[in-house]
Amino acid sequence: MMENYLDNVIDYHLDLLREEKYKLRQYKVELILSIDSHYGIEESLADIRSIPGVTIVTALHSTYNEVQKKYTSQVRVKFHPQLDSMSARFFIRKILLPTIRSQEIPGASVVRLASRAEQI
Repeated sequence: MMENYLDNVIDYHLDLLREEKYKLRQYKVELILSIDSHYGIEESLADIRSIPGVTIVTALHSTYNEVQKKYTSQVRVKFHPQLDSMSARFFIRKILLPTIRSQEIPGASVVRLASRAEQI
C-alpha cells in the first residue's frame, strides 16, 4: 500500500516537471511586407515559415498594386526564440527581419512593423 502511494506521488511530481520543461515562450508580431508578384504571397510566406524559430505565418490582408506589380501584405508571424536568453525583440531585429530582407526570401521586403511583439 505504501509503495502504491509513493508511486502516485512520484508520478504527480514528474508530471509537474514535464509541464514546466516543455513550456515554450511564444510571441507574435505583425509586419507589413512588400512582395513582388513574380514570387507570390504564398511562396513568400512558405519561405518565412522556414526561418528557424518561426512557427506560423498568416496573411491578414493583402492589396495588389498593378503599376508596381507588387503585393502589400499585413502578415502575422508567430515564433519562439530558440535560446532562453534571446528576447523577442532580439529575435525580430537580428534574425527575422534580416532573413526576410535577404536572398533567402526572394522578392520580399519589410515595409514596417505593424505591431510590437506580444507574448501569447
